[in-house]
Amino acid sequence: MPVMTITLIVLAIVMLAAGVPVAAALGLASALVLFIFRPIPNMMMLPQLFSEAAANFILLAVPLFVLVGVLMERGTMGRNLIDFSKALIGWVKGGLGAVNIVGSMIFSGISGSSVADTATFSTLLVPRMVDEGYPADYSAAVTVTSSTMSTIRPPSIQIVLAAAATNQSVGRALAAGLLPAILVGLLLLVPNYFISKKMGYGQKHPFSFATLVEKTKKCWTALFAPVIIMGSIFSGLVTPTEAAALAVLYILVVDCVIYRKLGLRDLWECFKKTAGITSAILLIASASALMNFIIAFEHIPAMLTAALTAVPGGRFGFMVLFFFLAIIIGMVLDATPATLIFAPLFLPAAVALGFDPTHFIIIWVMCVALGMTTPGYGVCVFSAASITGVPIDRMVRQAIPFYLVTIFAMVLVAAFPIISLAVPRLLGW
Repeated sequence: MPVMTITLIVLAIVMLAAGVPVAAALGLASALVLFIFRPIPNMMMLPQLFSEAAANFILLAVPLFVLVGVLMERGTMGRNLIDFSKALIGWVKGGLGAVNIVGSMIFSGISGSSVADTATFSTLLVPRMVDEGYPADYSAAVTVTSSTMSTIRPPSIQIVLAAAATNQSVGRALAAGLLPAILVGLLLLVPNYFISKKMGYGQKHPFSFATLVEKTKKCWTALFAPVIIMGSIFSGLVTPTEAAALAVLYILVVDCVIYRKLGLRDLWECFKKTAGITSAILLIASASALMNFIIAFEHIPAMLTAALTAVPGGRFGFMVLFFFLAIIIGMVLDATPATLIFAPLFLPAAVALGFDPTHFIIIWVMCVALGMTTPGYGVCVFSAASITGVPIDRMVRQAIPFYLVTIFAMVLVAAFPIISLAVPRLLGW
């Protein structure tokens, strides 16, 4: 009987219920269990476990991609992307809703963060949608649900964390997220079109090729950013960490030198915000390392693999159960600890049933992305609510059709591995 793991879970739940921050709850619960049960004779291993998790070279990409998202929020690229998307697709029925989705599709190829996506579009686009006759709750719902693409598409921070936690190729995992993210975006356009048509949302804007050319010229720096990030990684010229540094340098040149949008005060605020977010992520990563040591010491992954592979229905039964558990986990736990703790637990069972590890990482990340947009621990929902002033219950009701198509996209990716694996195989991974 895994006494240490059960004690760990109970202590962590009690601390979280008492309002202790996630990183502190995981770290303190793990340290207490190790101190009480003494599974290792030398407790000096604890600082080593704690520090090695944060010192992982792959995780160095996390603060850099966080900085990319923060700079995007404050600089010119977010506004330029919205203007370009409006010229490209704003003329269709439900135009600004489509602009929101397409803009997120492009933005996701730069920021890697659903929270940055939600904050940017809630600030810049939701007021425009309201001015054109879209209800505020509907506008916020489209913003939140379309932000899932930033968690699925490279350079997704969650994919980096999942690949690092499961010892998989980060580059291959990032490449695998490209087509699933595009699939989600295309499917989200469907309910937006029919709902806007039925309810009469939005105003009609004629298509103008001249305007599209003008906005493309103005937006070329933002459109070129995903090419730099993904092209450099997929070509093998740089590692994901180096690509993140390259992206930061590119945005600084664009917004500090070319457009002169960001000054020293802006950069200081961006660095402070990045430091706060990164500290939380890496502290959770370190605390999760202690937790994962206890779990591995009691052979929980092997026990879980045996239990999950025995589920009736084989691969289908496992995937149904996994979807249910992963979505629940995403709703009640923040994405970062959820990924660092549970992705390594579920992966051995998936591999034992014949799933490609990279394919499974993408399925996991899609579940986490959906959890970020739902009530419970959905940070994107709370972010949109605080910026737009829309009550969460109204926003969630409007988001239901978008949740359904996102789940449909998850089912398609799970049923047809080629959707996620086509790009990595094309690139020779």
